[in-house]
Amino acid sequence: MKKFDEKKQIIMEKIADHLLSHGMKDSSLRPLAAVAGTSDRMLLHYFANKEELMTSVLFLITERLIAILNNTKSEQLSFQLLLPYLAGMVRDPNVRPYLRLWLELAASAAEGEEYYRTIARQICDIYFDWIASALKVEREEDRISLAAFAFATIEGLVLLDLLGSDSLIACALDGIAIRQ
Repeated sequence: MKKFDEKKQIIMEKIADHLLSHGMKDSSLRPLAAVAGTSDRMLLHYFANKEELMTSVLFLITERLIAILNNTKSEQLSFQLLLPYLAGMVRDPNVRPYLRLWLELAASAAEGEEYYRTIARQICDIYFDWIASALKVEREEDRISLAAFAFATIEGLVLLDLLGSDSLIACALDGIAIRQ
């Protein structure tokens, strides 16, 4: 790896760690440059603009999350087993920062910021594809609908977790267990 690419990777790693710890609220160039130990001008040396920087960092964060998910599960699971597995991941302290950042990104997209909508959609597709590939189905034609249902359910649990609604999470998990 060339020195330019190495420095760019280090910058992305530092900013990724910051976003996972603090969210996107201070994501203008100067605060991000300070986090990376450089200047905003140097950030623009490595990235064409803020959008390219954020896109690169958010995809790095997504790659990290997928790696965590891949390292904790070795085989496909039925819908009835995958949903509780993913629900458990929502509460995992190693995964929680990723999901909270995802929710913040989705909220920015919902506010109509087209840039965030585009990147959120791409990340959504990556996570959805992971869920679909993790599903063990009897009939292949059921994969997409079951993955969509699992995705929507998990996103709801992420929201409930963020709001501290532990009792509703427990009720939802009980409902899943009843249907097994």
